[in-house]
Amino acid sequence: MNIKSFSIELALFIIVLCISCNDDVKDNVVEEFDDVSLECIEENNTISISEIKQGLLSQDEQTVRITHNGFCNAIVRLSKPVMVTQAVDRVEWGYYQFPIIYWSGNSKSLIVKWQMKPDSHLAYGEEKYGYLISEDEGETWAELKNDEFIQERYRVQLSNGNILQVKDPVSKDISLYPHFPKPINEIPIKGYSFYYEKEVPNDFQGVYLEQWNNNHKSKIIHASISDPKLLRYDIDGDMPVVWWGNIKELPDGSLIAGVYPSYYTILDGAVSKSAVSFYRSDNKGNHWNILSSIPYNTNDNTISVFDGSEGFGEPAFEVLKDGTFVCVMRTGYTSPMYISYSSNQGKNWTNPEPFTPNGVMPNLLLLDNNVLVLASGRPGIQLRFNIDGDGKTWSEPIEMIQFEDENGSYDAWGTSCGYPSILKGLDGSFYLVYSDFMSKNERGEYRKAIFFRKVQIIKR
Repeated sequence: MNIKSFSIELALFIIVLCISCNDDVKDNVVEEFDDVSLECIEENNTISISEIKQGLLSQDEQTVRITHNGFCNAIVRLSKPVMVTQAVDRVEWGYYQFPIIYWSGNSKSLIVKWQMKPDSHLAYGEEKYGYLISEDEGETWAELKNDEFIQERYRVQLSNGNILQVKDPVSKDISLYPHFPKPINEIPIKGYSFYYEKEVPNDFQGVYLEQWNNNHKSKIIHASISDPKLLRYDIDGDMPVVWWGNIKELPDGSLIAGVYPSYYTILDGAVSKSAVSFYRSDNKGNHWNILSSIPYNTNDNTISVFDGSEGFGEPAFEVLKDGTFVCVMRTGYTSPMYISYSSNQGKNWTNPEPFTPNGVMPNLLLLDNNVLVLASGRPGIQLRFNIDGDGKTWSEPIEMIQFEDENGSYDAWGTSCGYPSILKGLDGSFYLVYSDFMSKNERGEYRKAIFFRKVQIIKR
């Protein structure tokens, strides 16, 4: 995608790197805000989204000052990275990747989960993961011995204490079904064949959710979906049921889900690139009605699937304090992330705008102090901050992993899978976990690893 740089509506933040944290700095917040003798990293008032450049590298315990128009309005304290686990041998793509972090059942310990299987639709539903637990806020990690319930990346804790999460079923061979509709595309598109969701066998309709109650007892819900134009797909004859994205509970008890991939037909029966679709449930997730979709290109309805970038995927959406919805979406493995807003609970969305040069698997988290956090990756792992909590003006990225070499070149796949996970902490902080392919073992060999950091943001 050839996208020219575009100007941010508000002035761009400037990130200023402080000295490494020490006890004196930690104990004196005023000095952290007001010390103007520190070196500035100057940026232009435009963001270039056509060039991927490494941001401010942070690989040790340190404090970062965030300024706006020359005024420091927040400080970010990052703990030293802690290795959670490291592979013993070299492993293929998918292993020691895609970590998530969540609270244990008693909400006193942290659990990190990571994938131990190939990154393939044929591995969906296979319970092959690694787990470790920390009882000291991430300083040390131990084997998970007690009977903890397992959480997924896309989950929501409801007001009644239950946890509802998306549960991937195993992909199934469609040839085993005697009555299966014909695909809408006579010739597979790179192995993909598409069908109307309402016409496929019941096993492939709707979405599978897992509900955990307060006693840690679970049940699978095969929820139905009302979205007449939605398409399902098979890949070389195996059909997954994919419905990935955040779920939020609104004050009235209704649930909103922003998910992908959402394929629909467009002109002449072609299949659109992936959209992000929003659904509402008024019965605790048992049935979902389509609210809206964010198509990949609202100005060109002839853009067909697989003819360039991926379309919109891996949406992260958050509900701001004024009720506004904000959604950040991936478009490819080294292409811009887009942002869109809704002022009427997901019924309509603003025209998506590119606002970063790169990013996959965005994570959004609104902290109690109204700071909005964005974590994403590839290449590397980035943190960005919206201090005002309105999703409009973002800091430049803080990098967890060095991905550029001395010539400014990078390998998009060589430093990390780029999939972070963030979790709200106990004291206004949040926790971050991510994969690092460049960690060395005691023999100096590169091995995949999962790292943990605690991050605290203090506003003036």
